[in-house]
Amino acid sequence: MQNWAIYANPSRTLADVTIACLGAGEYSGRNEGFRDRRLRSHAAVVVSDGSGWYSSPLTGDVRVEAPALIWLFPGVVHGYGPRREGWTEHWVLFSGAATRALDELGVWRRGSPIVTLDGVPDALAPTFSGLHTDLVDSGNAAALRASATGYAWIAGLAALTMPHAARDRIDAFRCGAARRVPMAIRARELGMSLGELRAATLAATGLTPVQLLIDARLARAQSLLVETDLEVGAIARQVGFDDPSYFTRQFSRRLGRSPSMFRDEQRRMPMLDGMQPEQILR
Repeated sequence: MQNWAIYANPSRTLADVTIACLGAGEYSGRNEGFRDRRLRSHAAVVVSDGSGWYSSPLTGDVRVEAPALIWLFPGVVHGYGPRREGWTEHWVLFSGAATRALDELGVWRRGSPIVTLDGVPDALAPTFSGLHTDLVDSGNAAALRASATGYAWIAGLAALTMPHAARDRIDAFRCGAARRVPMAIRARELGMSLGELRAATLAATGLTPVQLLIDARLARAQSLLVETDLEVGAIARQVGFDDPSYFTRQFSRRLGRSPSMFRDEQRRMPMLDGMQPEQILR
């Protein structure tokens, strides 16, 4: 396998309505990895051979044994790399409004980004061959194909991992945060009373159900602000706020800057914390 990494700059229209593929690559070797990096997009990394580590402030250092999948999220400080013997990894960078559906379907658990796979996906070789071809092309038609291929790959990974990821009630509560339903209905759907829901969220997160709901909505809003060109009001409605002004007040209070300021700051960040687009994702 040849090591390669190609980054793309597809039309933001793709990100506004579905998934845009921002790059992909494959790496096999024994480099030291990295720490304290942030991405401006989501990423899916499949480790097909070898072992290594993943680290973030939320998880600490976690061992990674192939075959494994690592989900990476916008703005989350993290690091990963192989152990001394080396490993083989295959990665896709992606962004877009459709990541909301992935969130709500429970495709990933932000607190547990490492997923053990039963085996290396059969589609790995043709997927990355196709991505390489289309990303080299760089035309609009190729960008559409790359995004479709990337989305199919992510959906395939979800199909492999979701049956094994029985979400607990707190995860299910977070995943449904964008829905506009009363708290009593949310509790009933989870098989709990309002008092039991409050006790559960406080025990698990230190937050009340309302606070946890707002935090989940704001976390999703941050991704949409960075990854799409949707207007702030549209993003507010997508993540579950009826009133864009209330959304802006909550966002500003929690993050210390308005949604528009946050978007401008994040987009001024280099793609990979100072790395140039032609460099490999590591």
